[in-house]
Amino acid sequence: MSFTLKPMVAALFEPAALTAVPRTIVAIPARDEAAVIAATLRALGRQRTLSGEPQPVELLLLVNNTTDATATLARTEAARLPHLRLAVREKHWSAQRSGVAYARRAVMDWAAEVAGAGGIVVSADADTRPAPDWLHELTAPLRAGIAPASGGRILLEPGELAGLPSAVRRTHLLDSGYRWWSGQLSATLNPQPHDPWPHHWQHFGASLALTVPAYRAVGGVPLVDHLEDVALVQALQQRDLSVRHTVRARSYTSARRSGRVPVGLSTQLEEWSAGPEAWHVPGAAEVMALACAEAALRVAWSGEPYGLTKLAQQWQISPDDLAAALRCPHFGKALEQAHAARLAGGWSQRFRPVPVQQALQQIRLELALLRAGGADRQTRPSAVLPSRSVQAVRSSRSNR
Repeated sequence: MSFTLKPMVAALFEPAALTAVPRTIVAIPARDEAAVIAATLRALGRQRTLSGEPQPVELLLLVNNTTDATATLARTEAARLPHLRLAVREKHWSAQRSGVAYARRAVMDWAAEVAGAGGIVVSADADTRPAPDWLHELTAPLRAGIAPASGGRILLEPGELAGLPSAVRRTHLLDSGYRWWSGQLSATLNPQPHDPWPHHWQHFGASLALTVPAYRAVGGVPLVDHLEDVALVQALQQRDLSVRHTVRARSYTSARRSGRVPVGLSTQLEEWSAGPEAWHVPGAAEVMALACAEAALRVAWSGEPYGLTKLAQQWQISPDDLAAALRCPHFGKALEQAHAARLAGGWSQRFRPVPVQQALQQIRLELALLRAGGADRQTRPSAVLPSRSVQAVRSSRSNR
């Protein structure tokens, strides 16, 4: 089963859309990060190519509304790193413009200007240390033309992780295992050509790369109250600009529990302090149902035969809501609308979250059954004769 990419999206997938050696700019917003900025710059200054040669790094650091010596320390440390080229801007904005979303947008816009039309912009964080091959691995899918964006795997600093309360550590470990195995179950039932297994589940500002055309296509970083990095990825997905979640690009972030933003890793760690019994997630039945529903929606949206009533029942939404989703010109937007209708409908009555350890056990059992030859358990979307309503929806979208 396949579908046709829109012309603009297809162009971004072509290796020719990038220059032979695209200029890559790393962008970091920082505020009161004097305690960690030197270590982060040292990690960036020690990047290596696949062959182990030093990899020059161009870094733009935007320091805003800071009360410490972040900028001075960054310049001092960069002077000791021959393979790191640093440019710093210091800003003092009003309270309304001093949030992380505004700062990340400003530094990413700056990076896009410097990188140029054929370049790559990379978002990183001041408290996150990349592995030596991080930049090479994070940008590899973009340079190869596999995807216009990629997200790297973000791990907690081992020393800081060891210092967290036992309930937080245990919940974190179980949640990571759950995300990994549920991702594999979803990929088995609904494989993504642009993001094949193995992949991870993270796409955050501490490790995110985009081609400049992709960044420009979505209008840059959205100015939202929090989770601006997630909003940026959602904007990409709404336009069918895919994100490769590469497990080969690793970085290590601070496990501090005093957050700088209203919603982020620190709030997640605080939630985990209640222990794994209180951390509830979708169980195996819901993960499987959702993967199959998404696969079926792609079938219907891409023009292959699938019944509208059957699909609406699969999503637990009304045929009208489904028809509206199928009229979207981009599959990513259709998927977003279907999920919104699902969450507002009867889905939550059908599936209840379960404790993370229970969900992990369920998922590993289902995967074992699939591997043992239970192909009949894979409730894949079966082709049926298209109803007149589905044909009408397709016609409506094609006329847009």
